[in-house]
This record gives sequence, structure tokens and C-alpha cells, in this order.
Amino acid sequence: MPTEATVAGANAAKAAMFGVSDFDGVLRGKHVLGEDLSNRDRIIKFSEAVLAWDCSDRVIPVSFTQKPLSAFGDADVRILSATGRLVSCVGNQYLYLAEFTGKHENICPRGILRKVLRRAADHGYRCAVGFEFEFMLFKENADTIEDKPFGEWTPLTQGPFGYSIMRSVAQHELFDEILALCEKARIPLSGLHFETGPGVVEASLRHCDALEAADRATMFKSMIKAWAQRRGMMATFMAKVSEDWPGQSGHIHVSMSSDGQNAFYDSNAFGNVSKLMRQFIAGQLNYMNEFCVLAAPNFNSYKRLVPGCWAPISPSWGVDNRSCAVRAIPGEPSVHRLEYRLAGADANPYLALACAIGSGILGVEKGLALSAPIVGDASVEMILPSARLPQSLSEATSWFAQSTAANDVFGERFVEAFSCSRRWEWEAVQHRVTDFERRRYFEII
Repeated sequence: MPTEATVAGANAAKAAMFGVSDFDGVLRGKHVLGEDLSNRDRIIKFSEAVLAWDCSDRVIPVSFTQKPLSAFGDADVRILSATGRLVSCVGNQYLYLAEFTGKHENICPRGILRKVLRRAADHGYRCAVGFEFEFMLFKENADTIEDKPFGEWTPLTQGPFGYSIMRSVAQHELFDEILALCEKARIPLSGLHFETGPGVVEASLRHCDALEAADRATMFKSMIKAWAQRRGMMATFMAKVSEDWPGQSGHIHVSMSSDGQNAFYDSNAFGNVSKLMRQFIAGQLNYMNEFCVLAAPNFNSYKRLVPGCWAPISPSWGVDNRSCAVRAIPGEPSVHRLEYRLAGADANPYLALACAIGSGILGVEKGLALSAPIVGDASVEMILPSARLPQSLSEATSWFAQSTAANDVFGERFVEAFSCSRRWEWEAVQHRVTDFERRRYFEII
């Protein structure tokens, strides 16, 4: 006879949700009633419009790069039974991840990452990945942020106090809830602490297989935002919330293994950085400008990539150097890895990881040589304009759209579709007249 818990679990599975990532990394989906999603993958019909919407649900023209233009019908979506997670601290609320298949698989963010990981596997390598996210908590709700100007929003804590034990103890109930939520959702954390900036928290997700890591990261961002709203707060993963505060990063830790051994590790090499790891980092640096828009996908992203904000401003690398875009972290084989520091917290985890690994694999395939590591502050050492990362979403999009390497790694249809979406995002913001401009120019100019 089935137990009460078994019946509850079965009923929950038949009233579960699924979510599929759009270009911005936002999970779009719905409840699926009357079907058990837990026992096998299944393909259902779901609106293809979610791949044509921007973050405000406006249709991006020719976003599918189809001629004639799409009428936005239904597309095939594969619900992934192994990804089901309990996403609520109370009750039985299950969420399953999904991916587009069929004609839209080659522009589906999860599909793009799978394509990159297959390329690594073809060379005999598996990738282990851990994401870190900084996010900011405000004691506001969806109504008050509309009714009040930004200057009146109240962050969870005031002023910077990174790694504060006092604040962690004072806010232990919130931290306990985050830890419990992540534990139930099978998204184990390896760290949780306050970061520099008012109300800024950093969560380190435990490393695992690359695709699973991106799944966890995508779900984590949605869960934290939903949890905060249930708590009467708002959480944001914007790359730069205020010019007065540091930006919010989405650093990605990567290692590669072959035959069960860490292929990045060489005990006889400087910093334990193996020849393969040198080629991998060389690829990341060589293609960083061309692929940058995948890790910095929004107009706001480029306000984080400025000197003095613990974010890279150039394609640079160093050994345990946090001012660089790529940080080699030496250690025993079990922990030896690199940290890809270009990505902001606002990036789509699937695409940011595809950027970090895809560029690295190109370096391995081409046997690229690595420059000397930066010693000291990379924002001071790399000051020539020619050495800088793209300065805007528009510039980064142009790099990506014209990149033969991007077409090779990600596919022409995706490059065209994603470039179209980023041009649209740039145009949606750049023509807006802001309050800052009015205050600066209205009377004097």
C-alpha cells in the first residue's frame, strides 16, 4: 500500500511546473496538470514566442531569423525528468527544466551549451563547473519599487561590509532559509556570505558536471528571486545597480578532466598550470572580445566592467590575481581550476558557460600560446585602448556578429538570432532620456 508521502509526491509530480530558458536566462513555463513528469522525458508543445521576447515581453523583430517571419506558433519542448526539484520551503512545489528541440534546438540556450560540451567531449574532456553569484536584497516589494524613486529604496543592510560575520549572524534566519531552500532543491552551496555593498550576498554553488552546474545556476537565480518576494523583499542580479556601489559578478570556476585526472594540473609547471590549461586560457583571452556579449549580455553589463570595481577591463590572466579576467587558482589536483571573471550575475548561465568553455576549447584545438601572467593590478597594467574589452553592448554585439569563430562554435543561426536580440536590447535603452541627463543638462546646457 502506498504511503501518504508517496501519494503526496505523486500528486505533486502531476501538478508540477516546467521552465525553459530564454535568451536572457529567464525561466519561462507553466504548470502541467494531470501528468507525472518524474518518470521519463516527454515532449510537449509550448509557445515559441519566448525565444522572440525581450525581458519586457516585447517581440524582437526577426529574432528567429526566419523568412517569412514566424507567426509564433507552438514549438517542441523536451521536459527533462531528471531535473525535477522541490523549489519551495513549504508544500510540494516541483519544477522541471526543459529545452527546445526540433527546429529551435540550435538557438536554445541549453542546446547551445550541450553543443559546446560535445565538442569538448570529442577531444576526450569532461568539464566540472561551479558558479558564484552576487545578488542584492532590498526591503521592498514589486509595488514600492514602482512607487518610489531608486534613491528611496531600502537595501537589506546599509553600506559595505564584505565577509561580515556580524551581519551573517544577525541575518541568520534569512541565510538558514536560503540554505534550506537550496538543500531541498538539490542545489548544494559551498559558501554563503555578505559581500561588499549594501544588501549584497554572494552564494557559491558546489561544483559538478558542467551541464548540471548550468541547470542549477539557472534554477538558483529564479528561486532566489521568488523566495525574496515571498519574504516581502526583492532580489536583483543586475550587473550594476548603482554607480556608487561595486558591480555584481557571476564568476565561473572551470576544470577539465581526462581519464579521471585533472587535465589542468601539472605539478612541475609554474602555478601547476598544465600545457592544456595554458592553451585553454589562451583561447579564452584570444576570443574574449568576440564572445564577450554572451557573458555581458545587457546594456547595464558594461557599467560593471570598469576600473576599480573588482571586474576585468581587458582580456588578461594571472595566477591567483582577482584583477584579471581569468584567474588561475593553483592547488591540489582536486581543487586546481580557473575562474572566469568576465561574466556578471546578469548573464544567462548556459550562454556564459558556453562562452567560457567554447573559447577555451578553440585555444586547445589551435594550440594557442599563452602570454605571461599579469602580476599586479590588471586595470593598471592593461591601460591601452587596444587592450580593452568592448565598452558597450553595441560594440560587443558587433564583435560577436562578425566572428567566424562564433559561427564555428555556436552555429550561424544562433549567432544571427542572439546578435539580433542584443541589438534590440541596445536600441531599447540607448534612446531613453534619463533623470540623470535632465539634472545634468537641463538648466546649464
